[in-house]
Amino acid sequence: MAKNFEITCPCCEATIVVDRISGDVLLHRPRVTTGAGNDLEAMVSQLETKRTEAAKRFERELESQKDRARLLDEKFKEAMARVDKSDKPPVNPFDLD
Repeated sequence: MAKNFEITCPCCEATIVVDRISGDVLLHRPRVTTGAGNDLEAMVSQLETKRTEAAKRFERELESQKDRARLLDEKFKEAMARVDKSDKPPVNPFDLD
């Protein structure tokens, strides 16, 4: 049975080693990065990709909001038509006692 837990942080991907019995942090290793992702062109291209993806998401959300207003208007009209069709008055909650 192992004496220590080895945990990977979901945010920074660092490795933390914790003692099983005492709960003390024994070791903290930051994420190992390679030098390949550090050049300027790669960083700029990643930023451009993220920017275009964000713009596409924004456009999709904008279109869905336009469509949402139309759908809500249709649902409101359908509900008003159902209310007009029913001749029965609404039930008063005080009458139920």
